[in-house]
Amino acid sequence: MKKVLFLVNLVSGKKMGRNIKERIPPELHGILDPNQYDMEFTETATARQIKDISPGYETLVVVGGDGTLHQVVEGIVGLKNKPKIGIIPTGTGNDIAKSLGILPIFESYGLRALLEVILKGKTVSVDIIGLNNKYFFANYFGIGNDAKISNDFGRLRLTPLFRRGSFLFFNQALYVLIGLKGGFYRIPFGVELKYKKDHSTTETLALTKGIREILITNVKTYAGGDCLSSKCKMDDGKFEVTIIFSLWQWLMMHFTRFLKKPLDVICSGLTQFQTDMLEITFTGDTFYQIDGETFDDFSKGRKCLSVSVGSAIEMIVP
Repeated sequence: MKKVLFLVNLVSGKKMGRNIKERIPPELHGILDPNQYDMEFTETATARQIKDISPGYETLVVVGGDGTLHQVVEGIVGLKNKPKIGIIPTGTGNDIAKSLGILPIFESYGLRALLEVILKGKTVSVDIIGLNNKYFFANYFGIGNDAKISNDFGRLRLTPLFRRGSFLFFNQALYVLIGLKGGFYRIPFGVELKYKKDHSTTETLALTKGIREILITNVKTYAGGDCLSSKCKMDDGKFEVTIIFSLWQWLMMHFTRFLKKPLDVICSGLTQFQTDMLEITFTGDTFYQIDGETFDDFSKGRKCLSVSVGSAIEMIVP
């Protein structure tokens, strides 16, 4: 068994993957024998790729963002012997890397320092959340307006302008404009949440139509830096559920990155709870995202989404 596999997403974030791939061998010179690591590019069916190749390595290092990491989680969740997971963050949001303290190392001290952290192999356990026992994530699942914004921006990325490549500033400005429009979106139907409380009791929360969004999170930052909960622990066997009712709450949520305080501290009356089991029932069509990626693999008509803590993975930290 080799020590490390570097799995590189060439198009993640600002398309830094190819540059990072070329820099890894010289940065590893003198600290890891070339025979002890391999490098692969992500394939279209990344989860299947991971399932096939990761058992041959002690550590799998993701060169990509939250979307790439989501595919890795999907690939290894059912494996008996899971590799440790490291991250070289090249995505747009990098919420997992922020939450684990990896991104500050990379931004402040560079690739060599991050590689040394990865080779030390110190890990923490991170809960994996299952959706309908079919889809799995370690970051977040969202229903409503932020998912609509991701959906709208994703469709624009398929246009000829984006395929040819456009300036980063233009992309960011366009995303802000789409975000301002998407912030007014409301879920056009009622939603019922049934969740397990402490001591195995259950509670039902009936939400009328018109709420902004429902967020299920397991990380300390969301959407590239927003902080939702002061109670978040990534290894406690629970996830946080946050209901955004008003435009004011939605705006405050996205300002938490500047205020440096979590939403449950600055917004009195916020509907937020922790659980390890949740059922979401509704009838209607809306927008979804998992770990920042547009997700619409649900049938039309009545929907019952079951969310629960499944397994866990070991992720490398400083």
